[in-house]
Amino acid sequence: MKIRIDHIAKIEGHGGFVGEIIKGDVVQARFMVNEGARLLEGILRDRHYEETSQIAARICGVCPVVHTLTSIKALEAAMGVEVGSETIFLRQLLMLGQLINSHALHLFFFSLADFFGIKDDLKLIKKYPAYTKDALAIREFGNMLVEKIGGRTIHPLAAEIGGFKKWPSKQILLKIKKEAEKVLPGAIRLGKLFAKLKYPDLQTNFNWASVTALNEYAIYDGAILWAGPQNEKTLPAAEFMETIKEFQVPENPQTKRSHVEEKPYLVGAIARLNNNADQLNPQAKAILDKAEISLPSENPTHNILGQAVEIVHCLEEIAGLINRYKNTDPDLAKNSPWKPRAGRGYGAMEAPRGTLLYYYETKENGDIKNCNIITPTAQNIARLEEDLKIWLPKLAKNTPKKREALIKMLVRAYDPCLTCATH
Repeated sequence: MKIRIDHIAKIEGHGGFVGEIIKGDVVQARFMVNEGARLLEGILRDRHYEETSQIAARICGVCPVVHTLTSIKALEAAMGVEVGSETIFLRQLLMLGQLINSHALHLFFFSLADFFGIKDDLKLIKKYPAYTKDALAIREFGNMLVEKIGGRTIHPLAAEIGGFKKWPSKQILLKIKKEAEKVLPGAIRLGKLFAKLKYPDLQTNFNWASVTALNEYAIYDGAILWAGPQNEKTLPAAEFMETIKEFQVPENPQTKRSHVEEKPYLVGAIARLNNNADQLNPQAKAILDKAEISLPSENPTHNILGQAVEIVHCLEEIAGLINRYKNTDPDLAKNSPWKPRAGRGYGAMEAPRGTLLYYYETKENGDIKNCNIITPTAQNIARLEEDLKIWLPKLAKNTPKKREALIKMLVRAYDPCLTCATH
């Protein structure tokens, strides 16, 4: 039996699927990325350090914040720049806005219809008008936060090596806090909806990885916890990035796949929950507790639930962060002093779709000598294909229409970003 899906809608970019089952054995399960290679790593070489992070942000229009900040972190590591707590605070706020914005789009407008067999999203909106308003308000808030802190919603400009070009006023921070508190009830309603959904029974025995830290639900900084059924280890970002083996397949060479210790692995919201759920804020943790899943989960479709839980966590975290820093006077905040130099540096952060990794080698004048970028989707594709191999035999008895719908559902659960994957 051959299965071919030329286009899978409601993912970021153009992708399809090719599979084949012979006598019950899966001989092919390939997620096909139908985007051209973009060669951003080559474009970044020899670039001036002030241009680098803005160019890197162009990898993606959906998650430019995390590309900007991870690029800056790697440059700062290469040039020995230590930033102050105010800078870290603002970067954390930016990242929370990024996750909220991206998750709200994926959850409600990309994935939810799969659970009700609805193809026309206008029908979904008519069926759930209150939830639609909640999702739109949450996404609008995420965009507003990024614009107020970053200077604009897409490809923000304010963050730079050592700090920010412009620091927001106290009034802006208090407005962000007030708006976060306003949309939190809607996020809780959406979280409860996703906690009640019936997720496919798909246990795939995978390994996973995410940033982790002792005293917070790590997004901005921390070591990498790589875990799974048999073992786990915590590594600095530099060491973890060096353990990743990137490879290409002949039939779909424009994006790399990734293994650690010869195994595919998963990154994303469910990986973060597996590693860090104890650090969730109270209302997010309450939603997770009501869901009928146990952690660590090895069901990739639970990534959808993980994103719903994270929206609530992020909104709670924004209010807590601003309360913690409310006595900070932005007018007194300063960028850290630094000078360009030759060096090597690594950066790791949690993008909406999983761990994003950057490496730069700089010249004496600070310009880029070499770089490597490993995106979440480039790490997830090999794991997604393994999951499809496991699931295909179970789907064989379904009608072709139902089988295709379930394959698309699993792909969308990963929330792949194919422009990131073809960077």
